[in-house]
Amino acid sequence: MSGQQPHRPVRTNRPARRRLFVELILWMVGLGLFAGIVFPPFVVLLGVPTELAFSPPFYAACLSAGLLVGVFNFLVTCRVVRPRVKMLSEGMQRFRQAMVDEEGPGVAHTGAAERFHVPVDSQDELGRAAESYNRLIDVLVSARRIEESVRTFSNTLASQLDLAPLCREALGVMLARTGALAGALLVVREGRLECAASYGLDDPDGLVGRSDVRHALEDLKTRQVESPSGVLLTDGPEVFPREMLLLPLEGKKGGMGMLVLASLSSFTPEVFRLLDFFRQSLKLALQNALSHERLGRIAAMDSLTGCYNRRMGMERLTEEFARAVRNGQPLGVIMFDIDHFKPVNDNWGHLAGDRILVQTARTAEHVLRDGDVLVRFGGEEFLIILPGAAQPEVEAIAERVRAAVASMDLRDEGPARVTVSLGAGSVPAQGVDSAEVLLEQVDKALYEAKAAGRDCVVSMSTGEAIRA
Repeated sequence: MSGQQPHRPVRTNRPARRRLFVELILWMVGLGLFAGIVFPPFVVLLGVPTELAFSPPFYAACLSAGLLVGVFNFLVTCRVVRPRVKMLSEGMQRFRQAMVDEEGPGVAHTGAAERFHVPVDSQDELGRAAESYNRLIDVLVSARRIEESVRTFSNTLASQLDLAPLCREALGVMLARTGALAGALLVVREGRLECAASYGLDDPDGLVGRSDVRHALEDLKTRQVESPSGVLLTDGPEVFPREMLLLPLEGKKGGMGMLVLASLSSFTPEVFRLLDFFRQSLKLALQNALSHERLGRIAAMDSLTGCYNRRMGMERLTEEFARAVRNGQPLGVIMFDIDHFKPVNDNWGHLAGDRILVQTARTAEHVLRDGDVLVRFGGEEFLIILPGAAQPEVEAIAERVRAAVASMDLRDEGPARVTVSLGAGSVPAQGVDSAEVLLEQVDKALYEAKAAGRDCVVSMSTGEAIRA
C-alpha cells in the first residue's frame, strides 16, 4: 500500500565486539613489514651502496625478516600474556556459572571464594589485574553470603509470630552469624524495657537498668562498649567480654528494642555490614509479633472490665488444671456474681450497672495474689483461678473478696451497697477429674450461696455457707 512506510532495521549503539589478539597480530605483522620497508633507505644513510640496498633480493630479505619478527613477537605474546588472560577469563566464567546454576547457594559457604581465585605470579599490570579479580571474587562471595544469611533469617522470622520463640530464634541466628559468644534481645512492652531472650549472660535482666543501654535506646545510635563493667559471661568462672555491641531497633514511636551482643574479641566491619541487613528484618518481625500479641491480648480481654473473657478464662483453667495434675499441686477456683444486679440496671440504668461491674472487678483484683486470674464469665458473674491454692486458702481469699466488695463506696453510682455470693473449691478433690467437673462443682456451690441468703461463701467440699 502506498501509505505504508518502508521497514527500517533498528539501529543500536552497542559497539562491535573486537578480537584483541587478531588486532595484535595485525599490528605486529604490520609493524614488521613497515620495518622491512624502511630498513633499505635507512642502511643507505649508513653507507650501504644504493644498488645493494634497493635490490629486489635485499628488499625481499628485509620484508621477510620484518614479517618473521612480527610473527615471533606475536607468538611470544601468546605464550606469555594469553595464558594469564585466559586464566582470568575462565575463572570469571566458572564463577558466573556457579552463581547461576544449582551450585549458586554453595558460593556463599565459607572458603568458597578460594575455589575461584587465580594465582598472582607477577608484579606488573597482569598481576595487579589478578589481585583485583581475586578481591572482586571475595566481595561477591561476601555479598552472596550476606544475601543468603538475610534470606534465611527473614524466612525464619516470618514463620513465627509469638514473641518469645521469635526472640529466641532471632538471637540464636544473630549469635551464629556474628560469632558473638553471648547476647540478649530486649523488647519494649507496654512502655517498659524487658529481656525477651538471652544466651550466655550471667545476669541478662541487669542489662535493662544500664545507662548505656538506655542512652542507646533513646538516641537510637549503635554503641561499642569496650570491657563493659558488670557484664559476666556464663562460659566459665569470671569470664568478661572484651566488647559489647548495642544495636537499637527503631519502631514507629521511637525505640522498640535492643540487640545486645558480647564477644571476647572486637567485632569486625563485616559483622556491622551483616547487622545492617539483619536490622530491618528483625524490626519488621518484632513489630508483627508485638502487634500479634496486642491483638491476642485484646481478643482475650473483656472490653468493659479489662479482665480475661470467658473463652480465655476457660483456656487458662484447662491449662492450670493440667499443670496441677502433672505437678501434684492444688488448684483453687472461685465463682461469684453480684447479688440483685438486675434491679440495679432497671432502677439506675445500664451505665450505672457498667460502672459497678468495673469497680467490682477492680476491687476483687486488689485482694488477689500475684498470679491469680480474674475472668468475667458472663454478665455479672466472675471466675477466679488460684494456682497452688488449697481449699482453706481458697475459702480465705473468697471471704476477702466478699468483704472488699461489700465495703465499696457506691454513693455516686446509685445503690448504697452491693454484695456478692461466692462458691469456692479446689483440687485434688473426690470425683473431680477435669476442669469442667471442677467448674460445675464450684458453680453449684455458688447457687447454694444464693439459696443461703446471698452475701456469703459456700465451700464446694462441705456445701455449707461461710459467714464472717
